[in-house]
Parts: sequence; C-alpha cells; structure tokens
Amino acid sequence: MNCKICSRDAEENGFCQLHSKAYKNVLEKFRVWEAASNVLWVQYLVEVQKNSLTGEWAKEVAKYLIEEETKDDQ
Repeated sequence: MNCKICSRDAEENGFCQLHSKAYKNVLEKFRVWEAASNVLWVQYLVEVQKNSLTGEWAKEVAKYLIEEETKDDQ
C-alpha cells in the first residue's frame, strides 16, 4: 500500500515513514497550541501550512488533513 500523500510504501497510519513522523509531530504540537490558545484543528493546520519555519513534510501532511476535513464536511 502506498502512502496517502506520496508514492512511498505506507507504514504507520497510512503514511510512509517520513510523512508518519511529520503527522505525529503535527499532532503533538497541536496539543500544545490548543492548550495555549484554544485554536481549532483546521485553523491550526492552516497556520502550519503558512508558517515559513514548518518543514515540507509537515506542510504536506497539513494540506492532506485539511482536504480530508473539508471532504467530510461536504
């Protein structure tokens, strides 16, 4: 099975090793942001994408998660 984002082999959570690590980091950091600012999940993901200090893997994960969230709302 391929990664949900790229063509690499999927390992954990449906992501390749690199995107899986980025996914875990995005989740961990969200807990910190949420506690500090009561930010909503999608708002946080948008901020992750806009942040110039965010790595490419995390930005790709955030983009994918935003697309999944908006797909569920339709």
